[in-house]
Amino acid sequence: MKDLIADFFNILSRKGQFKIQQMAFVLLAIIIFFALVTLFYFSIRISDLGSGAEELRETEVKETIRKISSTAEFVWTVEDCASCIDLDKILILKERKSYEGFWNSPFLQISRVYPRKSGECTKQNYPECETITLVNTGEDIISHSAFVSLCRYDSKEDYNKCELGKIIMGFETVR
Repeated sequence: MKDLIADFFNILSRKGQFKIQQMAFVLLAIIIFFALVTLFYFSIRISDLGSGAEELRETEVKETIRKISSTAEFVWTVEDCASCIDLDKILILKERKSYEGFWNSPFLQISRVYPRKSGECTKQNYPECETITLVNTGEDIISHSAFVSLCRYDSKEDYNKCELGKIIMGFETVR
């Protein structure tokens, strides 16, 4: 009888050990599953973070473009014009070393849209030129633009002349 009771308790003990091992494996599987889900979630969030940073930079550039034509360095002061840029001032700004890094942008350019001209502006070919590049320092740049009026004094015809242009500003992409 003692042997029968001992065998019975041995069988119960083995079943208990087996149940404990089963529970340990199930708990381990649940922990591994939640660890994988957490890794997947954080990998998605980190990729969204990079695109979110790029969207913030893009929004900042668009806001800066809207404001830049009214800065003292750009504004056309002869007449009351909210989005007019003084081309004569811009040409002078291009050659000033004191404004390097002032715009906090890797790319800033003023371009004439109409009437169409060609080439980069210098003192020798001004006003028969198309673009004035103030800053161009980066690679992998995404640029945005806004249309403005480009005004200048025309000494040949003795009046103020305004033309259609655009201001182009860029930011570096997130790598």
